[in-house]
Amino acid sequence: VEGPAPRLQALQKLLTDSVRFLAPYEVRQGQETVARLQGDLAARRQQLQPKKKFAFRALKKEAA
Repeated sequence: VEGPAPRLQALQKLLTDSVRFLAPYEVRQGQETVARLQGDLAARRQQLQPKKKFAFRALKKEAA
C-alpha cells in the first residue's frame, strides 16, 4: 500500500536518472509535470487536514 509521496519521489528519481537520455524539452516537460503533481499533492493534503478548533484560553496571571 504505497502512498503518493513515495511514488512521486520514485518518479523524480527516474526523471533525474534519465536526464542524459532525454532531450532538453522532454526533461523540462517532465520536471514541470512532477512539480505540478507535487503542488497538487500539497494542496490536497492541506485540504484534507482537519481544521484547528477555535478556543478561548484564559490568560494566566503572574503571581505578584
